[in-house]
Amino acid sequence: MTRQEYTQFTLYDAETAIPRYQRAWVWGTAALAILCCGVATGWLLGSLATTHFRVGADRGAVDKAALLARQEETNEQLRERIAGLEQALAGNVCDPSALKALTSDVGNR
Repeated sequence: MTRQEYTQFTLYDAETAIPRYQRAWVWGTAALAILCCGVATGWLLGSLATTHFRVGADRGAVDKAALLARQEETNEQLRERIAGLEQALAGNVCDPSALKALTSDVGNR
């Protein structure tokens, strides 16, 4: 049953009484609004994520270069230590310089 209080509006008592084209317009408008919000959110978050990852990737490259340099420095120190230990072991192990080379890293552990 319908009532018409105003000439431009009609109130319906049940959903089934609403004409099908009006229901379609309401659902279509709601779907379009949701779609527009999704597109806007995707655009905003997409540009934010692209900027964030681009800066993060550059920072990662710098960090990788710094870590590689640090690792090379550590490797060189280890090579020197190994060379010193090999020299100490090649000679008299009880010699004071050999004992110093063999025990110099024991306190650092």
